[in-house]
Amino acid sequence: MKSRQDRRGLGAWLNDVIAPLAPSLALGREKAMAQRSALRAAASTYNAAGKSARSKDFHVNGSDAVEAMRAARYRLSWISRDMLRNNPRAVKIRRQLRNLIVGAGIRPSVSWVGDEITHEGVTDKQRVERLIKLHLMTTDFDADGRVNLLGMQGVVADAIVGDGEVLLRRRFRRSADGYSLPFQVQVLEADFLNEQIDGKLANGNTAIQGIEFDQRGRRVAYHLFKSHPGGRQGAMPATTRVDARNIIHAFDVNRPGQQRGVSWFAPVITLLHELQKYQDGQVKRQEIAAMFAAVFRSSEAAKELEGDIGQLAPGAMLTIGNEEEIDFTDPPSVDGYEAFMRVTDRAIAAGVGLTYEGYTGDYTGVNYSSARMGRMDTDPNVRDLQQNMMIAQVCAGIARWTQEAIQDVSDISEANYDLDWTPPVRPVVDPTKDYKANEIAMRSGQKSRRQTIREGGGDPNATEAEIVDERDWENEKDLVLTSNAGATAPASESEGAKNENR
Repeated sequence: MKSRQDRRGLGAWLNDVIAPLAPSLALGREKAMAQRSALRAAASTYNAAGKSARSKDFHVNGSDAVEAMRAARYRLSWISRDMLRNNPRAVKIRRQLRNLIVGAGIRPSVSWVGDEITHEGVTDKQRVERLIKLHLMTTDFDADGRVNLLGMQGVVADAIVGDGEVLLRRRFRRSADGYSLPFQVQVLEADFLNEQIDGKLANGNTAIQGIEFDQRGRRVAYHLFKSHPGGRQGAMPATTRVDARNIIHAFDVNRPGQQRGVSWFAPVITLLHELQKYQDGQVKRQEIAAMFAAVFRSSEAAKELEGDIGQLAPGAMLTIGNEEEIDFTDPPSVDGYEAFMRVTDRAIAAGVGLTYEGYTGDYTGVNYSSARMGRMDTDPNVRDLQQNMMIAQVCAGIARWTQEAIQDVSDISEANYDLDWTPPVRPVVDPTKDYKANEIAMRSGQKSRRQTIREGGGDPNATEAEIVDERDWENEKDLVLTSNAGATAPASESEGAKNENR
C-alpha cells in the first residue's frame, strides 16, 4: 500500500514542509502546481498533445521559423544534392517541378502606360522591347554566359527545389563591355551566405545567418563569401557585404517570419532513400536468381585450384572436389512488390505536390476525367508557385533591374511602362473538350477572351497583335480562312460559286 506522501506527490509533501516556515513561498508553489495541472488536463483532451506511446515520436518545440530550420538546413541541402546525383526518383521530381513552374520560361511583355514618343519612326515601346530582346533573351544576361533569362529561370527553379532557396546577384558592367544593358545576373547557391555573421552587428543592425536587417526589420545587405566555401579556394573564403538592392533571395515562404528556405525534399527524403534501397535489393535478388551455374566434380582439378572454385556468374562452370559440396542460398520471395512500390510512390508524390501519374509516368487506368481531376489538384499549386515565388520574387526583381538599366541607356522613364510576366502555356488534357468548354464560357459571358488566354498561359496583348497581323495579311492576299468568321469571299469567287449553283 502506498503511503500518504506517495499518493499526494513529492511536490505537495514539500509544500507542507515549507508552509510553516515560508507561507508565501508555499502559496506561490501551490498556484504554479495548480496551473500546471490545468494545462496538462487541457492538453490531454487532444490525443496528439498527450505523452502516450502514440505521440512519443513527435519532435515538439516552440522554435520560430528561423530557429526551427537553423541546424538542419544545410544538411538537408547536402543530402538532397547527393540524392540528385544518385536517386532517379529525386531527379524526376526536380525535373517535373521545374517543368510545371517554369517550363519553357516565364516571358516578359511591355505594357505602356505613359505618353509614347516616336524617334525616327521607332516608338519608345519598340525601343524597350528591342533592348529586352537583345539583352535578356541572350546569354549576355548571364554573368557566366551560359543561359538567357528563360534558361536562368530553370536554373533558379532547380536550386529552389533542391536547396530550398537561391540567390541572384546583380553585377554592374561598363559601357565598354559592349552589352545592350549595363548589368548581368549571377546565380549563386545559398552556400555563399556566411551564416557565421549572426546576431547584433557593430552598426546597430541585426544579422540572421548572413542576412543583415536594419532596426525596422528591412533587409539591407547580404554577407556573401567571395567564392564557394566548398571549392578549392578553401572552406572559409573572404566575405563581402552586398547591398540588398543588388540581391534577389528567392524561396517558398510557408511560415510567418521565415527568412530562409529549406529543401523541398525534406518531407520525403527518408522515404526516397529507403524505397531506393528496397528496389536495389530486389534487383540484386533477381540478379542472383539468374546465376545458373554448372558444378564439375574432379579430385585432380580441385587439387590444382587449392580451394578457389571460381566466381559465380550466369553460365559459369564451378569446379570442386568429389568430397566437397556447394550449398546455394534460397532467398525468400517478397510478395506484393509492385503494390508496395505504387503505394509508397503515391506518398512521395503527395509530399512534393505532384500527381502519382506525372511523377512515375504510370498512366495505367487513367481516363479524361481522372486526368482532369489531377490537373485541377495540381494547377492551383503551380499557379501559386509561379505568381508568389517566381514572378513576385525573381521576375519582379529582374524587372526592377532592367527598367533601371533601360533608363540609364535610353532616358526612357520606368514610370512610362510596366513589365508583365506570362507563364508558359499549360498543355490541355483533351483539346476537343477543353477548348469547346472555353468557347461556351466566353459565349455565355462567364469569362472574357483575354481571361481565357491568360488562364492558358498566353499573353493577350501578344495574341491580339498577332491576330491583327494575320487579318491584314489575309486581306492583302485575298484569303478567307475559317479562323476569320467575319470575312467574306472575294467578289470573283462569289460570282463563280453562283454560276456553279445555276
